Amino acid sequence: MHRSLKHLSEGLTLVVILALMIVVGRWVTTAASEVAQAFATATPTSEPVILSSVLPAGTPSPMVSPSQAPTHFPTPTSTSTPSPTSTPAPTSTSTSTSTPTPAPTLTPHPPYALPAPSLILTTTNSTPHPFPVPAPMPLVEQPGDVINVLVLGSDQASAKSVGRTDTIVVVSVNPQLPSISLISIPRDFYAWIPSHGFDRINTAYSYGERNDYPGGGPGLFKAAVEYNLGIRIHYYALVGFDDFIKIVDALGGVDVAVECPLSDTFPDPESPSGQTDVDWLPGIHHLDGKHALWYARSRWSTNDFDRNRRQQQVLRGLYRQVLTLDIIPKIPQLWGVLNETILTDLGLDELLYLGSVGSRLDMVNVKSRFVGRNVVQSWTTPNGAYVLVPYYEALGPLVEEALSLPASARALQPAFRVDVWNATPYDGLGHVAAERLRWEGFEVVGVGSADGTYPRTQIVDFTTSSKGSAIYRLMRLYRRVEGDVVSQPTQGSPVDFRLILGSDYDPCVATKVQWYPGSLVTPTPLPPAAP
Repeated sequence: MHRSLKHLSEGLTLVVILALMIVVGRWVTTAASEVAQAFATATPTSEPVILSSVLPAGTPSPMVSPSQAPTHFPTPTSTSTPSPTSTPAPTSTSTSTSTPTPAPTLTPHPPYALPAPSLILTTTNSTPHPFPVPAPMPLVEQPGDVINVLVLGSDQASAKSVGRTDTIVVVSVNPQLPSISLISIPRDFYAWIPSHGFDRINTAYSYGERNDYPGGGPGLFKAAVEYNLGIRIHYYALVGFDDFIKIVDALGGVDVAVECPLSDTFPDPESPSGQTDVDWLPGIHHLDGKHALWYARSRWSTNDFDRNRRQQQVLRGLYRQVLTLDIIPKIPQLWGVLNETILTDLGLDELLYLGSVGSRLDMVNVKSRFVGRNVVQSWTTPNGAYVLVPYYEALGPLVEEALSLPASARALQPAFRVDVWNATPYDGLGHVAAERLRWEGFEVVGVGSADGTYPRTQIVDFTTSSKGSAIYRLMRLYRRVEGDVVSQPTQGSPVDFRLILGSDYDPCVATKVQWYPGSLVTPTPLPPAAP
């Protein structure tokens, strides 16, 4: 089946801006003096600089065959990071030299004041509404220094073209720990859009632009998120998709832990037939830019909920990849790239500050949450559109939990430590399980192979107290029963739990576990679907 590349790549550059934010932070923390000097000596230019041009000399370009899909189950190899070579001290000389002018100091600092909230207009159009107008969601309480950024991916090649925003992620940054919460909102979320009425939330930006809403498209989208989810948005960033493949390739590709089998056919001008079939089986896959795009955008055999999960997988993988690079700071050029390709109200000061926060981030303190099936119900509008109507009673608690600190930080204790033993025939599955555990807030201390065979996956519990134990979270994550748990309380054990993957291990099961505090409320009955 042919599908346009534009359709497949809508919104994917969500990953680009967040990865670039981390790049900036990495530069600031590793070479602040070079950055300051670069600003002092930079020659203004209107030409955008692509990311590959700011990589240090000698950085290998990724060599990827365009006609081949990534190899199934490549065994991850441990690669040590080379220590930087010390620079010899200059030899003292009596020759007089001129004193250089000190470069300006570049110190990231938090915003002096966060932007004022978006205006929420109560007027609406004259079209009859299928539901009563909902009350605005109460604002979630957050510390005063938390910064919420709305990252939007357009279905257009350029962010400057008004289109629909088919990737919607709220990035909530708590700078003190630091921690980050990612909340994906499905594009078909049926929202009350101020000044307009009910519609898919991905239309808010275009309505704001066309109807001169205060603050334009960004202003209306911020207002819609605050009204429907109770999240005050401070900044936004909107990107098209043209640069995604180029940036992933410039970073050397990305490692992704594929948890569920995924098959699709994609238009591919580099293939003799004009298209390429791909089949990803569970395992660790190294993806170049083109395959990363396809992996994150595929919907043929899945849905928007699963696609949101895969987009966050690619984002996390790029974050890890960026942290391994030793990039020479060229922020002035990078800032030119951002201004050319991204629409945002983040200034350079705010971007530098967020980057510095990102450089201190431990991945165990990154939470991924999704507005998924447990808090929305599908419905067909009177004009025949498929939408997802929220259970507001369930949506509020999900958002509140998503924006709270990670459990280990709230309890002022380290994350539970887990080692993984792989007893399956496939080398890659141990690392797939480890990645899922990290998503769930566990610290993975090692991945190894088990001796012998295990028909069923087992959990060995080394903890000496049941108070606050994570055993039930692990059992739910892997659908284990009491008989699959082996209790071995050991004082001073270097790990709290051991996960032994047996022959019945299915990594896709964990992706179906949805967070919700308690039993789901009974939804309000919806009008009959349109015939």
